[in-house]
Amino acid sequence: MAAKTPLDYQTLFNVLPNPYIAVLPDDPVFTIVAENDAHASIANITDSSSSIGKPLFEVFPDVSEQYQTTGVSELKESFRRVIRTGTPDSMPVLRYDIPDANGGFSERFWRLTHYPVFDATGTLQAIYQATKDITDETVSSIKLKQTQQQLDEALSSGLIGTWLWDVQKDIVVGDRYMATMYGVSEADAAAGLPLTRFVESIHPDDRARIQKEITKALKSSEIFAMEYRTLRPDNSIRWILARGRIERDATGTPVQFPGVLVDVTDRKIIEDNLSFLSKASVVLAESLNYKKTMQNIADLAVPRIADWCTVDILSDGGLQQVALAHKDPQKVDWAIELRKQQGEPDLSGQTGLAKVLKTGKPEFFPEITEELIIASAKTKKELKLLQGLGMSSIIMVPLLIDKKPAGAITLISAEQKRHYTTADLEMAQALAGRASIAITNAKLYDSAQQELKKRKKLEDQLRLANEGLERRVEERTAQLEVTNTNLERSNRELQDFAYVASHDLQEPLRKIQAFGNLLEEEYADKLDDGRDYLERMRGAAKRMSALIEDILSFSRVTTKGRGFSPVDLTVIAREVLEDLETRINDTKATVIIDKLPTIDADAMQIRQLLQNLISNALKFHKPDVAPVVKLSARTDISQGRRKKTCIITIEDNGVGFDEKYLDRIFAVFQRLHTRDSYEGTGIGLAVCRKIVERHGGTITASSQPGKGATFVVSLPIYHKPVVHQEP
Repeated sequence: MAAKTPLDYQTLFNVLPNPYIAVLPDDPVFTIVAENDAHASIANITDSSSSIGKPLFEVFPDVSEQYQTTGVSELKESFRRVIRTGTPDSMPVLRYDIPDANGGFSERFWRLTHYPVFDATGTLQAIYQATKDITDETVSSIKLKQTQQQLDEALSSGLIGTWLWDVQKDIVVGDRYMATMYGVSEADAAAGLPLTRFVESIHPDDRARIQKEITKALKSSEIFAMEYRTLRPDNSIRWILARGRIERDATGTPVQFPGVLVDVTDRKIIEDNLSFLSKASVVLAESLNYKKTMQNIADLAVPRIADWCTVDILSDGGLQQVALAHKDPQKVDWAIELRKQQGEPDLSGQTGLAKVLKTGKPEFFPEITEELIIASAKTKKELKLLQGLGMSSIIMVPLLIDKKPAGAITLISAEQKRHYTTADLEMAQALAGRASIAITNAKLYDSAQQELKKRKKLEDQLRLANEGLERRVEERTAQLEVTNTNLERSNRELQDFAYVASHDLQEPLRKIQAFGNLLEEEYADKLDDGRDYLERMRGAAKRMSALIEDILSFSRVTTKGRGFSPVDLTVIAREVLEDLETRINDTKATVIIDKLPTIDADAMQIRQLLQNLISNALKFHKPDVAPVVKLSARTDISQGRRKKTCIITIEDNGVGFDEKYLDRIFAVFQRLHTRDSYEGTGIGLAVCRKIVERHGGTITASSQPGKGATFVVSLPIYHKPVVHQEP
């Protein structure tokens, strides 16, 4: 039988599959005295003997976060516990990254256990470190933990909770979110409570309905899905959507009832707010009495979205409360009386209603704290009143008219312990916007009604005035008819006078002229000084005859006028020059006639008009200066083609006149010069004015003394047919 080979413990140590390393316990640097191949392999050390005899932390530095931040090495502390107690010591999970083939580091997690090694005398000789790579399970655990955290965050953000009801034991176990929804402690929910404890947290108005549905669910296989309210210890209300299904054993007996809870309070608030705004819009459109409408809005808001609702309107520099609502009428009376006792609100403040009315921006207090109440109270009495109201949340929103604050709506949560959210604030602002429009429309309607009343009054006054005016018009018409009759009679008398003047008055003048001529022929040698008297008599008779002729010309403008027909002004002007040829030659005058248009006119009167104006220019020339007269015309169509106007201009270089006498020169018998200076009766220009007016035109003049004169005649080119007038 072969001899047995002694067991080589060093070889056995080296081939162990698990990594091991040994250090000296009485060495402060824990020198390495042994390392098997498995340990060298995981540390990427090719020769395990290279580590022997070196301090542990020189070969394997402590890079843990704890050591880096505190200077305390958990590895050293584990060694020291083994030395102190003489028993094995396991460390928590240790992260120690090792070099990889690419020159970087590979993330690794380890579990280290330290074992004491004693000699026969019980003396501690070494400490063995057993190393286990737990990277895979640690990474999985970390990922699982992260997943759980993400799930918790999802549940928290979604306000989702879970429950499990052990039907047989009547124990309901819930997570922390369920505990929050029902107002119980997390520990109690996790340990389990009887179903009745959770049912007691359901709002009294919903409790019987939910108990009935739970009983129904125990008897059927249908999914349990219900919405209801919970009432938490602080009296705040939450809306819950619960879904679950009864699980049964083989005999059909209910065993457990798992389910999910979703806090749908925000959704319900938004739905309720939208529903409220819809109904409020109807109320706002029902009446144009804005005070009544605002009270209806306040009544609609209580208790649906508020325990108190007030509407205040700025009026004549003060604040008038036009609406106040609470579900308890006695509290309304109390609030009205309190307002009377306190007097007008102080609008000079920097918070609350005063701030809203100053800035036009809302004031929002999601949670009314005791500190806030103390800060807002001005007196101890007011503090006691505010504390008695038990307010939990307040919203104040401005009413804006033409973008300026005109009032405010205040919503207060008290008994319901509701804490308003930003969704409630948005709803209140939308309500205020619609209310502002309603108030604006109401005020516009009131203004329109007042305007209508004023207009009706003015219409009545105008009607009375018109009736008086019509009466006066009738009276005036009657007077005018009488006056017209008298005028017609006067015109006939004037025509008769013209006939007498043209026949009867001229006949004596002709006899005076004839007898004067006979006296001069038969008694010339006997007259002596009487010859001068005879000449004066004959001159006076001649002037009298000329005056009569001019008067007849003036009266004949209307009485002898003929119908209008196309008249070539150039032809008429040249015929006038032929008639005035002798005077033109005597004065050595120059008369220039431009091309003149054709117009609808009375040819005879136009001839008389041009003759009078040209004769006037020749007559009033400067002494020893030959007259120069220019006749021109242009067409004005500024009033439209059928209203074209002919502008005739007669310019001269004569003595001129002062324009302050412009009105006088066109009047009958008006003269600016003495009869000795210039002949004439002073009727010529008056005849011109009358001719122009009969043709629907105008005549004027411009001049300066010694600088000549310019007469401007404006005549329509077209005329409707005019009936020929006989005397």
